[in-house]
Amino acid sequence: MVQKTQRLRAQLNRHLDGLEELDELSDERYHTTHERFESASNQREQILQWFERFIAENNSPDNRHFELLSVGCGGGVMDRKIAEVFAASNGSVELTGVDPNPEHITAFESIFSNSPHRVHTYTGSFDDFQTDRRFDVVYFLHCLYYFDQIEPALARAADCLRPGGSVVVLQAPNDDLNHLADKVWHKQFDQSAWFSDDIHQVLQSMDGETRCKRIEASVDVTACFEHECTAGTELLDFIVQADTRRFSSAFRRTILDSLRAICKPAKGGLRVAHPVDAMVYTPQH
Repeated sequence: MVQKTQRLRAQLNRHLDGLEELDELSDERYHTTHERFESASNQREQILQWFERFIAENNSPDNRHFELLSVGCGGGVMDRKIAEVFAASNGSVELTGVDPNPEHITAFESIFSNSPHRVHTYTGSFDDFQTDRRFDVVYFLHCLYYFDQIEPALARAADCLRPGGSVVVLQAPNDDLNHLADKVWHKQFDQSAWFSDDIHQVLQSMDGETRCKRIEASVDVTACFEHECTAGTELLDFIVQADTRRFSSAFRRTILDSLRAICKPAKGGLRVAHPVDAMVYTPQH
């Protein structure tokens, strides 16, 4: 199995080396494929359970609402659920969402349009985001892969905290599933993505306490292997982080072979391990 995986990875590298350039997903395509991928994964449910434990282990604000900042907030599906988890502990949440993708911000605002929570949004990078507000929790949910540098972002997040607040990062390790995306990222941006080991190393170098817990999860990729299946193509595009419809038939077959090699049968389908590391940084004051 190891030799087969290594052979498939070598084939992938040859295909990528043969491409002059490789465009990243458009804002619209990213939003569509991201939601497709998340709907096929059981990770969101487990992340919410982790947040419930996190809140139980930390003190709620006295006589006021939670102030939350979601960096790279995406379309808001998960943020709405996270807000509900926080609100269950004291009944009130104020949430700010920051994302450079206008498709995401539009969806985020729609998700929260009928919510009881106070919500603010900013369309743009976290580097350009300006606020006088201070937060109980600043969280990065699967977004730091895309940052040019992670040290300034994590330091800035810590500066946005109220006393006693925490920076929470949920980031995947560079395991078998993410190998595909990492290779594509390197082709697109001439650098690898940032994974949980990179984040953990930076947080540990900062003045404060860092805790880490791995959340085991998996994603159903059965549809990827169904002929001319829209859902399967969207899943594959997000896994690879590129529009695979533009790839040659040979390249696409190699990608699917590589994906199948790391699958496990489950309930009549195929699933792939999809873990995430939950890291909590609390600065010393």
